[in-house]
Amino acid sequence: MSAVPSTWAHTRILLRKDLVAEWRTKERLSPMVFFVLLVLLVFNFGFELGGAALWEIGPGVLWTSFVFASLFGLQRTFAAEGANDCLDGLLAAPVERGALYLAKMLGNVLFLLGVELLTLPMFGLFFNLTPGLYLLPLFVVFLLGSASVASIGTLFAAMAGHSRLREFLLPLLVLPMLIPALISCVAATGVILEGGIPGRGTELWPAELTVHVGMLGLFAVVFTTLAWMLFDFVIEE
Repeated sequence: MSAVPSTWAHTRILLRKDLVAEWRTKERLSPMVFFVLLVLLVFNFGFELGGAALWEIGPGVLWTSFVFASLFGLQRTFAAEGANDCLDGLLAAPVERGALYLAKMLGNVLFLLGVELLTLPMFGLFFNLTPGLYLLPLFVVFLLGSASVASIGTLFAAMAGHSRLREFLLPLLVLPMLIPALISCVAATGVILEGGIPGRGTELWPAELTVHVGMLGLFAVVFTTLAWMLFDFVIEE
């Protein structure tokens, strides 16, 4: 019975260490936010936005920028531990490998959520997004989408960490696996943004949204569990 509290205690300690380090350096959040804003700015000048553009291309633009920006953060997942063989020392310590995965995965979720929340106002400005309560389910989609990206990305970041081509290898591993989750994210976001169409009923939780959110939740739970089980073998390599 002591294993579970020990795992969560180690997870909290490792997660706090990563959050404090990021607060001091901003080495992950800054390039991720800048990349998303740059993508939104390019689309803002590349297309005549407003009106139908919001629900036609808006969800795809938003999640494409989020996923590619997340690669910046994922590549830095084990960067601190890679210096001076700190990862070897951490693996030799009496810390469960699962706790290390959970801490890194939760950290990536929080970083990506932070990017999404910081850049959402700019997305609304560029795409003439009408504020309203119909946008509240968007935060559920952000949370599950971030968990889906982080569950797979953290595992593959550990696999590609020692490779000299990790900047090239990580996207090749992560992006194909994320296609089902990315489709659900775009579809769910599209359903939510359609609630802002003038004259359309502003239902807080549209019925068709349940299917996409359920798929995202299932994806996040299944791949987090699988990655947590496989992490012990991956990190040893």
